[in-house]
Amino acid sequence: MISEVVNSLFVTYFASEFLVSETSSIDKRRHNSWSGSTKRFIKERIVSLSVGIFIVLLVNLLDHVSGIKDKANGLVQGFFHLPRIIFAAVTYMICLYYDIHRRAPLLTLPAFLAKVGWAFLRVLPAYPFLAVLISFVFLFVINIWEALGLPLEWLNAPIYYGTLYGPFAWVYTQVKRQVLGEYSSLPT
Repeated sequence: MISEVVNSLFVTYFASEFLVSETSSIDKRRHNSWSGSTKRFIKERIVSLSVGIFIVLLVNLLDHVSGIKDKANGLVQGFFHLPRIIFAAVTYMICLYYDIHRRAPLLTLPAFLAKVGWAFLRVLPAYPFLAVLISFVFLFVINIWEALGLPLEWLNAPIYYGTLYGPFAWVYTQVKRQVLGEYSSLPT
């Protein structure tokens, strides 16, 4: 369970970086304020990618080592008594706050919680429909996969991750886009 959340967060983070940087001017603002330090910007991205890959590999390695997986999942489910969906929601919120706060340090915790709460309220009624919509899209992917003669087992993980964590990824990206868009429009 822990490696699932870490894997989905890793993919969500880098997808949101791409999606938000394409539509936001915060990176341009940062670049202009540093007066030609493009190397520093690229170095930050490489460092965050390296740290992310290291954490994902470490968690996946520990998750697949005999005994550690059961103990870690037992700790999360037994000690904290958290269902998977709540564990995923809390983990996504913590990572989203860290991700936003390092680029928009003026954001306070109450303002962040209000934005995340509003985004969750908007997606909560649609969560079952989003899960079904994601599954419906995968019906077409499965048909294409079968036509190409590829093993269907390869699609099990993307279907599972997309259905369970897809709505969380949507909230993560929307809140990040909104907050960084507001931050980039502040006067310098």
